[in-house]
Amino acid sequence: MKHLQRIAEIRNQIERLKVEAEAIEPDAILEAFEIIESNKSRKNIVYNDDNAKIVIQLRTRYDDQNVSVVRLDEDISREYDKLCRSNAIPIENSQAYINDLKEMLAEAETKHETLLSSPYLEMLEKQRALALKKTEHKVPALAVYVHYLKR
Repeated sequence: MKHLQRIAEIRNQIERLKVEAEAIEPDAILEAFEIIESNKSRKNIVYNDDNAKIVIQLRTRYDDQNVSVVRLDEDISREYDKLCRSNAIPIENSQAYINDLKEMLAEAETKHETLLSSPYLEMLEKQRALALKKTEHKVPALAVYVHYLKR
């Protein structure tokens, strides 16, 4: 049981360290910007030693709750609804045409599948499935669930 206990301890320590890293990340980001501003870094590399290389990344995020964006979403929705109402009959006709094409496509796919099947092919596929099943074996692995207390 000593190896299982050690894995549990290590995983628990990893989780605690992740929480600690997340807690100090905002301060580390500020420190990284200070390094970039003082021109002490090459490109976006803000830290580099034998243990790690840290690169500052600027990821694009958007605020979809912004007043301008929300208003534009509402305008888009109103215009879409207006187009749906004013073009109801042509939209209905095009939808019927699309449905007809989908039915024709389904029939063509069924015919295609019929052309690509035979009793011999089905038998070979069943034999392959049985042969593959005979190669089945179990591989041991550990699932570790860490219990840690938040501080």
